[in-house]
Amino acid sequence: MQLKANLFEYDGATENIGAFKLWNENGKDDKPFVFSINGERAGGTIKLFDANGDLKVLKDDASTTGKLPAVVGAHAYNIWFSPFENVRIDLGGQDIKLNCEHITWWQGNIVGGKLNGWDGIGDWGYKATYKLDAFTVALAFLPGNDNWWMSKAKDADVALNETTLYAEYAADFGKINAIFDAKDTFENLKIGAGYNSKFGDVGIFADVAFFHKADTNGLAVDFDASYSKDGIGVEGYVFWKASDFSNIAKDTMALATYAKFSYALNGGSLYVKFLDDNLMADTFGADIKVGYDGNLGAMSYEVEAAVTLANEKVKFAVPCFFRIGF
Repeated sequence: MQLKANLFEYDGATENIGAFKLWNENGKDDKPFVFSINGERAGGTIKLFDANGDLKVLKDDASTTGKLPAVVGAHAYNIWFSPFENVRIDLGGQDIKLNCEHITWWQGNIVGGKLNGWDGIGDWGYKATYKLDAFTVALAFLPGNDNWWMSKAKDADVALNETTLYAEYAADFGKINAIFDAKDTFENLKIGAGYNSKFGDVGIFADVAFFHKADTNGLAVDFDASYSKDGIGVEGYVFWKASDFSNIAKDTMALATYAKFSYALNGGSLYVKFLDDNLMADTFGADIKVGYDGNLGAMSYEVEAAVTLANEKVKFAVPCFFRIGF
């Protein structure tokens, strides 16, 4: 469960000031209630969360014509089973990607994060995985919840939803992975490959991906390097993309840069983050965050001073996050 707070905020664009705001907010991977069971041949997971963002006591409400308001939703229904040795079938929620940075943990994902700007990889459907020693290969049909992967109306052509093929080879020198993703009967394509390895205290990864949608072709490249030793952590991430090969110009390209420095203390760590989604933008814009990430018993928390620079205006805030698991 996560509660999010803002102790103070000044917005330079509107010149508004606020203090002591509190709300519940849960991201894709931190739902309040996670139920999971796993055995040798089968297992499953379900994540429950407050669907309308307002956990409250259920009661009759005239506006719902006598029905109780739906305040509890579910995400990531997943059932897996292994019918044969080295084979695994996953049904429901899926998470298929190449490499992802550990500064925001989701924005720098070349085939589906915020910086990508194209459609991400689907997260619901069927997936079959075969693993033998260092090799892994997976085929997924991802139609989305309650949709057909293949459909054909009378007197119409066959329509295919999303198909994804993933392959991986892990060895002493690192991990190489590749992905092929096709949507809309193979009219919307993503083809990518990545490399991930660790050399002592230094870790690196790099990815390249090609995108095709309708008459538009694009390319993205990213690189991440990290260092961790004696409580000191440093990570830098760079992401470049060209959204349209037919129009190579400043406004169709972007260059993002993320950086984080952390220092571990007893019970937590101090950190500094710098996030710029596009260094090529006409006006400079970035997030600069200085904070502390700690634990108190079963609760983890994060407090930071955050400065956002956008459109030549400054926004200052003191956000907090409080998380506890069940």
